[in-house]
Amino acid sequence: MNVRATIVFMILALLYLATLPFSPYAAQFLPKALPIGVLMVFAFIKLDSTPRYVVLAALLFSMAGDISLAIPFEESFITGLSCFFLAHLSYAVCFASLYCRQQRIHTDNVISHKTKWLVSIIIVSFATLMAAHILPASKSLFYPVVAYISVITVMGLAAVCLARTKLIITGAMLFVTSDAILAQSVFKTPLPLSAFWVMTTYYAAQYCLTVGLTSAFLRKETR
Repeated sequence: MNVRATIVFMILALLYLATLPFSPYAAQFLPKALPIGVLMVFAFIKLDSTPRYVVLAALLFSMAGDISLAIPFEESFITGLSCFFLAHLSYAVCFASLYCRQQRIHTDNVISHKTKWLVSIIIVSFATLMAAHILPASKSLFYPVVAYISVITVMGLAAVCLARTKLIITGAMLFVTSDAILAQSVFKTPLPLSAFWVMTTYYAAQYCLTVGLTSAFLRKETR
């Protein structure tokens, strides 16, 4: 991602983070979604064909989730949860598409076989612990939360086992962290400054995933 686009993304993200103490406020969904819009424009310009559409799908579902959670209406949480479910599924498709396109490569950006298994174990272990911690308090949302934990675990494992690049894996781990903090806030006792940490890790995750996927797809096309 070029410097100018990165600066615009960071400024918009920081502006939204600065407004969090005033939440909720009118049209909050707009500044919340704008940083993701910048990433969508970047992906649209840089990519084409199938890579463009799968990355844009992941970002579009994420933006829809952001908007749903920021607008107070009945069933807003389950709507946002559904949107992010589709976003994680779309990212998993991105990683699978990248894996199908790539040849065996050896670069500093690709994690080792040993690291792949270690990170995979960490992801599964963390998902299991979060499920045991959150599910007893989820009540009527038990099955949707089970489905969501399952899909974000699949997304994380797909990033590690299929995409394999450090930036993409970092993005996936940040996304898992963001959702874990949000789940703690919704179903258990909120952490100090939880909204700030949820959005900080979320924006960082989306940036890493978009830039990582774009770079990886472009690298495959030029080989």
